[in-house]
Amino acid sequence: MTESIRVLTYNIRKGKGASGREAVPMSALGEAMRAHPIDLVLCQEVFHCSRTGASQSGHLAEALGFDSYYGANKFREIGHHGNTTLTRLRVQHFENHDISTNAVERRGALYVRVQLGKTPLHVFNVHLGLNQWQRATQVRQVADIMQRFCTNDEPVLLAGDFNDWHKKLDKVIVGELGFHNAFAGRHAHAVKTWHAKRPVFSLDRIYVRHLKPQRAERLSGEPWSLLSDHLPLWAELSVA
Repeated sequence: MTESIRVLTYNIRKGKGASGREAVPMSALGEAMRAHPIDLVLCQEVFHCSRTGASQSGHLAEALGFDSYYGANKFREIGHHGNTTLTRLRVQHFENHDISTNAVERRGALYVRVQLGKTPLHVFNVHLGLNQWQRATQVRQVADIMQRFCTNDEPVLLAGDFNDWHKKLDKVIVGELGFHNAFAGRHAHAVKTWHAKRPVFSLDRIYVRHLKPQRAERLSGEPWSLLSDHLPLWAELSVA
């Protein structure tokens, strides 16, 4: 028997839209996402306001009808932001891991284990740093976390905003850790996700291990070109 799952990863830029100066309601994001079949959503740069208590995680979960699991990474007086994983599936365990390499640029890896039929699926939602040394260090940290939770034969999903426009991390993620890029073999332009209005860099990724990509698509055009500076990636994955 083969189980399948539909996954979307998306840096939502704290709901500030493509320009960074807007206020995009999570209901609009949810409506755009619901136009595609999804079981699991991985978001980065999700904001929670300390003054009002409002959380983009909660509002997006309500819009989708999913449960949300959030890990705060960057704290400021007005609130904090981090990664959120949302799903309709049963979650067995989740925890956030600080993979920051300095006190200023805070980064995290949110781990969620979901039940996919009779199979546990290990999900890592990441947002990596802006320079190559940071990213390489952070991938090694994520690999160490994986060793704690994942056996060698269990399916693993590693996705998010890698900020890795030169694909330097593939040497470790694909070559050493045994992952497969769900968009491997696609034309270079078809995987560019930033800037949403005119994509020039491939910053976002969906990597899989013991999962088989059935379909993979970068979502583009309106409304995606207006909702964030990133474009989302969507994939349907199966595990035997």
